[in-house]
Amino acid sequence: MFKTIYLAIVVGVLFVSGVWHLAAPQLTERWMSRERGIRILGALLLELSIPCLAWGGIYYWTLFAGLTISGFLRLCFPKTSLTSIRNSYPAWVQGCLLVEGATLVWALRP
Repeated sequence: MFKTIYLAIVVGVLFVSGVWHLAAPQLTERWMSRERGIRILGALLLELSIPCLAWGGIYYWTLFAGLTISGFLRLCFPKTSLTSIRNSYPAWVQGCLLVEGATLVWALRP
């Protein structure tokens, strides 16, 4: 039961973030151009990765790796993280990737 709730929270965070990127790109840019906002997001991602350690298995290890790497980079290197995303692709692509990630986490759940 807890695993289902946990996955729903992870999917919800990814989906809402993705839709927010698509629906309000200027507001997203303003919030996420601040170092503090990126660090908070990194801390949230690291916190979301913790339950995966207890469950193990390829699904949860993969989810742990993705959340941890993304969270660590945002928490410890916020400017570099933001610059690399901005230079790689437009903001709407980030929104699409987040929505697709949420869909995959939900569709592939064990």
